[in-house]
Amino acid sequence: MAGGVITPSLDEMVHVAKEMTRLGFTVPLLIGGATTSKAHTAVKIAPHYAHGVVYVPNASRSVSVVQSLISADNKPDYLARVSEEYRIAVEQHHRSRPGEKMLSLAEARANRFPLDLNKVAAPPKHPGVHYWQDVDLQVLRGYIDWTPFFLTWQLSGKYPAILNHPEVGIEARKVFKDANDLLDQMISQQQIAGKAAFGFFPANSDGDDIIVYTDDSRQTERCRLYGLRQQLALRNNAPNCCLSDFIAPVGSGVADYVAGLCGKHRFWCR
Repeated sequence: MAGGVITPSLDEMVHVAKEMTRLGFTVPLLIGGATTSKAHTAVKIAPHYAHGVVYVPNASRSVSVVQSLISADNKPDYLARVSEEYRIAVEQHHRSRPGEKMLSLAEARANRFPLDLNKVAAPPKHPGVHYWQDVDLQVLRGYIDWTPFFLTWQLSGKYPAILNHPEVGIEARKVFKDANDLLDQMISQQQIAGKAAFGFFPANSDGDDIIVYTDDSRQTERCRLYGLRQQLALRNNAPNCCLSDFIAPVGSGVADYVAGLCGKHRFWCR
């Protein structure tokens, strides 16, 4: 399975499909990842490989998909169904695009989000990198987003309403109880630990980029985060945003910050 997190990864998936064709592969290609979709698989990847390209929405589904693909009796019918789903997805994709207008990058930049520099948040009280080595798991469990958990079990609905759903509520309550019993066991037997690494860093924007400085003197760049700007012409001339729009620009006189956490590969603005 190929996993995609950012645009270069999605482009790499297309390259992999082309290479599999060039090298004479015949095994099916499974596609998954945080930013992939059935539409992207159907439109961008599947046309480059003729021996089965299957979008898998999450890792838990890969087992059933592979079972269908390794069965000599089921594989042709399964791939035929996938091919038909992709045909419909491609048609829907093409129907959704007429009338859309893409702005030039210069036009999009001219229509950037107007940041009000008089309403920026206060600086972080404790800048720099921080490590939490023993976070209370009983506290953390209160912040669990259980909705993706139920989706993994193919139970559609938002938590907590799904627990009382007229159709799937009974099964949802069963798997929810099982999960919490297992979580209780893991916590009581100290099988898992809560840890975190995060930081607050001085930063300012430079066009579509975010400059992260080595310290609060803001004299030396630590790194530069490159942003992508929306270029679709939006209704009512809504702003064409880029993440950098929400950071005070260089030369504005405002000392701004970004935060980052380990394990998510994401940065966000305060």
